[in-house]
Amino acid sequence: MANTTNRYTIKEDTDKSTLQSEMTREIISRKPGFFEKWALAIFSIILLLLLTASWLIKYPDVVTAKATITTGNAPKEIVIKEEGRIVKLFAQNDQLVKKGAVLGWMESTANHAEVLSLSMLLDSSINLSDPGQIKNLSSLFSLGYTNLGEIQQGYREFITSLQLFNDYMTNGFYSNKRVMLEDDVKTLDKTRLTILHQKELTQQDIRLSEDRLKMQKALLDQKVISRDEFHTEESRLYNKQISIPQIDASLLSNETQKREKEKELSQLDHDMAQQQLIFRQALQSLKSLIDDWKKKYVIQSPLNGKVFFIIPIQENQFLPQTKLIGYVNPDDRYFYAEANLPQANFGKVDTGLKVQLRFDAYPFQEYGVVNGTLNYISNIPSDSGFLATIRLNNKLKTNNNKEIPYKTGLKAEAVIITQNMRLLERFYYDIIRATSRK
Repeated sequence: MANTTNRYTIKEDTDKSTLQSEMTREIISRKPGFFEKWALAIFSIILLLLLTASWLIKYPDVVTAKATITTGNAPKEIVIKEEGRIVKLFAQNDQLVKKGAVLGWMESTANHAEVLSLSMLLDSSINLSDPGQIKNLSSLFSLGYTNLGEIQQGYREFITSLQLFNDYMTNGFYSNKRVMLEDDVKTLDKTRLTILHQKELTQQDIRLSEDRLKMQKALLDQKVISRDEFHTEESRLYNKQISIPQIDASLLSNETQKREKEKELSQLDHDMAQQQLIFRQALQSLKSLIDDWKKKYVIQSPLNGKVFFIIPIQENQFLPQTKLIGYVNPDDRYFYAEANLPQANFGKVDTGLKVQLRFDAYPFQEYGVVNGTLNYISNIPSDSGFLATIRLNNKLKTNNNKEIPYKTGLKAEAVIITQNMRLLERFYYDIIRATSRK
């Protein structure tokens, strides 16, 4: 029984060995397939390519923020200051105008052409109210204006001041009186020189008389002449000496007269300056009246630019007060974006970084993005973050060469490109962040 079992076991082991040998020979003799032979090499090459691509390919690291488009020279409103009909329209949509250009006339009791003509004369006469050009100023207002409406009374007062000033200046009163006073001063100067010369001659005569008196005294001591003769000569000397104070009094009188004439000249100049000031005030007063009238009844362009009406406008149309009828878009306006940078990743942000603006109203997949540069960051945070401004490199033109029309309060997403990171670096930092959280 035991022998039978042993024989069975030996046979079974022999069969297994034979089977394993046959399988081994089959494996050894069978040629491996292509993938079996090159799988490891292919995998290594693919892995190497992936690593190379992840090193060469750069992916931008960005910080996003909400931005609002702002213009540095915003369009100026065209607002009606006084209700009424628009009697004349001079401008149309998209028309280029200069600052101060007349766009239209509002209904008024005055004749617009006359008021504007008078306004031009006043502008020309501001620098003509000095004495040297008063004649030119008078000729400017030789024409009368009778249809000035509410300005008529102010114009009459101005003409009255002009006539008074004109009479004071052009009838010779000021110039003639000044010439006479200047001649009087010159005459007094000549008189003073004459008196001084007279004083000098008198002093010389006194010196001669004193010498003669000394000689007479010597003769008197020698008893050559009598005492009466000596006293006669002495009296002559005293009479000559008495004339010196009289001459000095004449000099003082001459000086006093000269000062009086100079005072009159000074007063004349003061009166002239006062008359000129009064006239200038009348000139400015009338100009202020006309400027106020123009603000009410003349629609003017507030700056150089292009007119854009937001409502249909036509002549004889009634417009209420404070009605906004359009804008003037300036020629030299520029745009920039204001953004509030969040605290998250704020340390990566600095001026000079490139920014992409993606507008909410204009999908960037269709319109593209507007490129800009971060040029200012506030040092003091607000409740919503750090204020930053973004300079637009090509105004509101996108990288797809499409123009984004400016609208007040236009919103956009500001994508700030902090750095171009390699994919391999990004994977590395992601692994570091993932492991640091554990």
